[in-house]
Amino acid sequence: MMKGHTKKAMILAAGFGTRLHPLTLEIPKALVKIDGKPLIEHAICKLRNYGFNYVVINTHHFAEQIEDYFSKNDFGIEIHLLFEKEILGTGGGIKNAEKYLSDSENFLVYNTDVISDIDLGEMYNYHLEKKSFATLAIKQRKTLRPLLVNENSEIIGRIIDDNEHIYCNDSNSYSKTAFCGIHIISSVVFENFPNEKSFDIVQFYEYMIRTGKKVIGFDIKLAFWQDFGRKSKK
Repeated sequence: MMKGHTKKAMILAAGFGTRLHPLTLEIPKALVKIDGKPLIEHAICKLRNYGFNYVVINTHHFAEQIEDYFSKNDFGIEIHLLFEKEILGTGGGIKNAEKYLSDSENFLVYNTDVISDIDLGEMYNYHLEKKSFATLAIKQRKTLRPLLVNENSEIIGRIIDDNEHIYCNDSNSYSKTAFCGIHIISSVVFENFPNEKSFDIVQFYEYMIRTGKKVIGFDIKLAFWQDFGRKSKK
């Protein structure tokens, strides 16, 4: 069980799953099976194992199939499905869940296509120790747009189209890393979100870093992590 009072989490599951075509032409990405279980089940069971008992799931693509799935499956925790009439992006989706998450000091966000054995309890406690605005799970791996992290584990920039973009200039050294689709966020985020309905959460973090907010990277090191949004196993 994690320390602290936060037991709330959100699973991002509204996307079209275009990387999984042709599978997602007939089912939502969240219901694609890995090792015989839907991705959404893997995510919920992991969160439940770390003490989360209140989960918000945003839906859009084949939302009725996800509703039907949860009408037939009970995981023993409180689950709220939040339908998006239009795709709101990773940032807009979180913003849209304000009424469910804003009363929690911190909450966790988990991409539905991620399977990992990351210690979420350790990550949560790290977030508290660092007094971070947001803490992102990161890993040394190939990515098209790596994040730049300084010696204090602070995210200070990003490489986009081979160009370095530095958002915070208080460090002389940094390394390249990649976001793993799992993050813990302070609920004060709802006081800082832009007026736009649809936006990307990482781009929002970049803006917040420029304003002085601390966004920290939690290195998962050798923990297993896989983005199954690119492939599936029966």
